[in-house]
Amino acid sequence: MFTRGHLRMWWSRALRRGVLFGALDAEDRGYLYLAMKAFDVIRSVDVGRIIVRILARLRDALKGEFVRRVETYGAERAKVVSSWAVGWGHGGAEGWAREKGFARYLTILELYAPSGWGV
Repeated sequence: MFTRGHLRMWWSRALRRGVLFGALDAEDRGYLYLAMKAFDVIRSVDVGRIIVRILARLRDALKGEFVRRVETYGAERAKVVSSWAVGWGHGGAEGWAREKGFARYLTILELYAPSGWGV
C-alpha cells in the first residue's frame, strides 16, 4: 500500500512548502510521523484508510492558487460555455465541460481580463 519513502516524500514536500502545520492538526501529523517511522510498508487496511485521508488533505493544501481557481471557476465556466455551444448546434462541444485545458484557458481569460469588462 504505502511505503516509508512515499510517506517521507509527502512529509518533506509539505514541510518545504510550509503547509504541514497549517493543513494537519497535531494528531494527524503524529499519526503520519509514527506510520512513517514505524513501518516499512503499511499493509493494514484501517491504517491505510487513515493515511489516505491525511494525504488527501496534504494534496489539497499543496495545490497552488491557480490550480484551485481552475478547479472551481474554470470548471464551472467550461460547463456554461459548453452548454451554450451545444444550444447553438455544435454537437462536439459536449466534451468541452470535461477538458481541463479548456477550463485552464477560461481561467486565464478571467485573470487577465481588464477590470470593469463583462459587468
